[in-house]
Amino acid sequence: MNTVIRNIFLFFCVLIFSVSFSCVSNTGSAVALEDAEEVEFIQKKPVGGNYGVFYQIFVGSFSDSNGDGTGDLKGITQKLDYLNNGNLSSNRSLNIDGIWLTPIHPSRTYHKYDVIDYKAVDRSFGTIADFEELTAECKKRGVKVIIDLVLNHTSIDHSWFQEARRGSQKYLNYYNIADSKLSNKYYPLGYAGKFYEGDFWDQMPDLNLDNPDVREEIKSIVNFWFEKGAAGFRLDATSKFFPDHDKNTAFLSWFTEYCKSQKDDVYIVAEGWESAGIVMSYYDSRIPSMFNFTMSDEKGMIPMAAATQNGANITTAMINWNLLIKEKNPRAIDAVFISNHDQNRSAGYFNSDPVKIKTAAALYLTMPGNPFIYYGEEIGMTGSGIDENKRGPMIWSVNSRAGITRGPIGMTQRWRTSAGAEEQIRDPASITRFYIEAIRLRSSNPVLFSGTPGELKTGERAVASWTVTDGSLTLAVLHNLSGAEKKINIEGANELKGTLSAVYSSNAPVLDRQTLILPPFSTAIVRIQNRN
Repeated sequence: MNTVIRNIFLFFCVLIFSVSFSCVSNTGSAVALEDAEEVEFIQKKPVGGNYGVFYQIFVGSFSDSNGDGTGDLKGITQKLDYLNNGNLSSNRSLNIDGIWLTPIHPSRTYHKYDVIDYKAVDRSFGTIADFEELTAECKKRGVKVIIDLVLNHTSIDHSWFQEARRGSQKYLNYYNIADSKLSNKYYPLGYAGKFYEGDFWDQMPDLNLDNPDVREEIKSIVNFWFEKGAAGFRLDATSKFFPDHDKNTAFLSWFTEYCKSQKDDVYIVAEGWESAGIVMSYYDSRIPSMFNFTMSDEKGMIPMAAATQNGANITTAMINWNLLIKEKNPRAIDAVFISNHDQNRSAGYFNSDPVKIKTAAALYLTMPGNPFIYYGEEIGMTGSGIDENKRGPMIWSVNSRAGITRGPIGMTQRWRTSAGAEEQIRDPASITRFYIEAIRLRSSNPVLFSGTPGELKTGERAVASWTVTDGSLTLAVLHNLSGAEKKINIEGANELKGTLSAVYSSNAPVLDRQTLILPPFSTAIVRIQNRN
């Protein structure tokens, strides 16, 4: 009996030892984890202008620096090497170009979209000094930090609204106040029988953005954050500012013009969760970017292309969209993404299939414009249903709780995984490493950000393909979305600039003269000889 017990004990010791040094990769095969890397240092250079790969951080769920269970600004600063360590050849860093922070202002809710004070940081996230430290460290790495700016509404606890409830005429005019209940979105003010509008919630009273005094407040807020190091803003709920979309466009024009007058390289991206036609009309404001919702979410064009292996529709839509927004604003930058804090995480609707996850990533990380990565997408995090589930804790390691937050109270799902970020960056087959390779490929070919897209017909339904050009350089981008090898003739092809493979250890694409051989679920970037 003692021998049996001893053998069982030894078995589990070996098992525990092996788990600490290897993990099951996201491809489903056992892959040995790499030790400390030794790679050539290649300086990561900013793309230029306002172009770059952006990374969205839901602050309270990302990285906890002090062990209180809540993500904070210091936690983000501590993870900057993971986000951008400055070495483009490194397999330990995403090397993103920008960070979008969801609201950091004082608020009674976990999501912070009901602002109590626009010129402060919520105590659970840190201090103004912590923000300044973060932006200073990011600047050293060429990383822009943009913050969520919620202008549609405030919290009922904001001093402006409290003054309105006390009858101050000045602050009554800061909000949309009526003498009667105009709709079910109006609530009793508690003063003189009046009602206030709260389109999202009775705890979020809507601001009167036509009021010159409110606009002066906005100017002051913008300048405050510029002084603290913010590179720009993500504007929340812009389609809710006014019932009239033309007035929304006019407000965005005013806001963009003012910000540029104070900081000529400001970057602004706005949420307008509306039809493509309405979002397109907002580009008349000369705002740099609007989020491209038609490409995102489970039924969006990128996930559908990856799921159905149909590359034709997404190619046509992407080309047309980019051409149309450039007609509205020649400096427009498409903001493409596959999920955000309001949507189900993509790994969930891909059933955690690493090939589909990587294929979708390859698509949006090679499209013109600025791709936005939602934190955790690069490690295959899932989360769906109620909003709290979509904003779960970033898993840094399965071997340590260090830096991992508790996540929003009320979560009903917890993502279970065999590999967190720290394990995945050491696993060449992982989703994280695929993201690193895709961002490296994009950063090495800047025309992928700013080039004008054009048609590249292949005759293959399962191949998504297009060209991008800046006038002097033309690249062909081709994605094989299927499980069958494809051979594509590309007229004028003269150099293979880079490849990606969603299936680890499979053959890489090969260019044989003007014939591109695309293995299953692979991507190739090909230089095309420009015609004189």
